[in-house]
Amino acid sequence: MRRRVLALALCGCLGLVAPVLAQTDGAQTDGAQSSGTATDRPHRHTKQLPDTSDNLHLEMMFNHKVGDPDEETGVVDMVFGSSYATEPAGVYNTAYIPYAVDNFTYSIQWYQQNHPDWLAYKCDGMTLAFQFGHTARAPLDFANPEVRDFQWSNWVDVPLAQGYSGIAVDNMTLTNGWRRCGHYDASKSWVQQYTGAPDDPAFRDDVLAWEAATYQHLHQYSSTATMQINVSYYGGVPLQENELKLMTTADLVVDERGFTNWGGQQRHVTTPAEWNAIVAALQYVQSKGLCYMTNGEEPGPSDQITQEERLWVIANYLLVKDDCTYMYISGFRFNGQEQDYGRLIIFPEYFIKIGHATANMRKTQGVWWRRYSKGLTIVNPYNHIAIVNLPPGEYVDVNGMRVGKSVLLRPQTGLVLLRAH
Repeated sequence: MRRRVLALALCGCLGLVAPVLAQTDGAQTDGAQSSGTATDRPHRHTKQLPDTSDNLHLEMMFNHKVGDPDEETGVVDMVFGSSYATEPAGVYNTAYIPYAVDNFTYSIQWYQQNHPDWLAYKCDGMTLAFQFGHTARAPLDFANPEVRDFQWSNWVDVPLAQGYSGIAVDNMTLTNGWRRCGHYDASKSWVQQYTGAPDDPAFRDDVLAWEAATYQHLHQYSSTATMQINVSYYGGVPLQENELKLMTTADLVVDERGFTNWGGQQRHVTTPAEWNAIVAALQYVQSKGLCYMTNGEEPGPSDQITQEERLWVIANYLLVKDDCTYMYISGFRFNGQEQDYGRLIIFPEYFIKIGHATANMRKTQGVWWRRYSKGLTIVNPYNHIAIVNLPPGEYVDVNGMRVGKSVLLRPQTGLVLLRAH
């Protein structure tokens, strides 16, 4: 995991993706019932994943800083890249696997000595195509069948045999952002595979081929294991068939960008156009029966994330979630240089009892809202202030304070209300 640096300019159109649910400004009636239980999922592999129908559910981003995994009990549903295969009971642990670089297994020197033809270079034929500037992790030619077999044997089969419930593939993208160009074969002759440009059809084809082959291998190895991928919608042009295929050749999509723009220092909330695009892409993934995780990174230290920032993430999560949707919130360490992943960060809002959704998300009075059995979530993703008249009944905010018959939402904020007892 790492903050993205290659996001393209985003537009509001989505081409092949179905549009956001019909907008009905003015009406306060709700739409159809929300998704059912896990056993109703059309995607057979996702039935193994924890049910998220009620309240909030967390997928923790790594747990290598958790000394006692029992701390996760009753708080965490799933861990992306867990350090523990089977602990604690009740937590769905996945094993980490990168698709394009070494998995913290061997040094670059080891590959140079044992498999020099596996290393990926830039077009000068001399510079290794390091990912995110990580010069200690060997960039691998993932299109090579021998590399795939090595990855599967060591980073898929072994952890599943150890008791992991699935694998978590990191940093998948169709953009050749690290300027891969080719490799040297066994006779030390240069083999050019790509142009070195970010937009490269051959690179895209190889990424999709690796994903499809790995997905097939996983499910042939285990009938119950799942594969999740870290991939976010970047935008720039309407989603094309290849992008849709990347997002849906899996069992769960981890959207590290979420609605907080990867915790960007300059801007950590989505624009209205970005919000519409992300929700539409999310709904497309869900319509195919996949599960979804929307990550909420904030630019400052985790202990300084404000309640307003937390509610933006949580309100959006409640707006879009079905019976297999997860979330997490974290910040950055060392003046914004390191993601605060790996430790259990608990916020009081995680324990609000809002119940289950009784309707789909709906636009009304210039905002989006969704009814729950014990409350209401409201999101204002736009650039204007909204005053929203609430449905009949009495409500309190997440701090237990009563609210009036209407509430004010500033631009790009969210609110979670609970029915007063």
